[in-house]
Amino acid sequence: MFDFVLRPVKSVVRVLNEDAMKPLEQTERETLDAVRAIDHATESIERHVEVIETLATSVGPLTESVDRLTETMQDLVKLLGPLAGAEREVQHAEQEIEHAEHFFGFGRRRKPAEPADIEPDATEK
Repeated sequence: MFDFVLRPVKSVVRVLNEDAMKPLEQTERETLDAVRAIDHATESIERHVEVIETLATSVGPLTESVDRLTETMQDLVKLLGPLAGAEREVQHAEQEIEHAEHFFGFGRRRKPAEPADIEPDATEK
């Protein structure tokens, strides 16, 4: 009986429901996209944290290794220092001997390096 009054009201309500649903669907899609982006960022951060933890655990052994290497190098320097000094003294002594030989006229002549034994070619035989 009041159908002529209710029909336009029902149409208006139906149109309003359809218009109201479109923004909700769009908002839902945007919210899901944001959730996926946050999930992806969280996974990426977790991977970075794993890498940083691995680096942090390797710093200690690396530091110890460098410390041992430094100690070894210091020991080598202590050992090689006197050897280098002795080598300089030998060079100095050799120079003094050369000066003395020259002074006394003993000019020691050094042999020129002999060429390697070269076999004659088969054509020369």
